[in-house]
Amino acid sequence: MKEDPCFSELNKVRVTGEEFGDFDGYEIASMFKDERWIHKMFISEDPRTPETLANWIPEEFLERVR
Repeated sequence: MKEDPCFSELNKVRVTGEEFGDFDGYEIASMFKDERWIHKMFISEDPRTPETLANWIPEEFLERVR
């Protein structure tokens, strides 16, 4: 049984790590794949804009923005 993801839709999060770069954005979707959660991100400060990152980010590269 898989655990629930750490982030839900429209949580503001920070992407970290050399592989993806560092930026803040909003989580717009999540999926359990290859035994871990991955999240699709809006890279804009405004979640109503269509600009999104083209790939999914593994949860271990995300942290909540307060």
